[in-house]
Amino acid sequence: MTLNLDNIFAEKSPCDRCDQFDECKDSELACRAFSFYVLNGFFYEETPKYPTNNLFNKIFKEDDNALKNYLKSVRAKEQMGIVDLFEKE
Repeated sequence: MTLNLDNIFAEKSPCDRCDQFDECKDSELACRAFSFYVLNGFFYEETPKYPTNNLFNKIFKEDDNALKNYLKSVRAKEQMGIVDLFEKE
């Protein structure tokens, strides 16, 4: 399968025009919006952008299952009414 990189990069990413972009790039940080974007190719504007090194590692240094399990746990917490906007490392 051949990927058309123009199409991939044409989609809006959560990092576009984000004030935290340089800090994330320099310090290896990532947020929930970016993790959802990595898995699905899109993201929701209202997704919190509180980047952590822990989430960066789940995306880039662990396997895909670690990231999928993390996002499932976040969704489950939200469905139970537990909102942890500032995820701890």
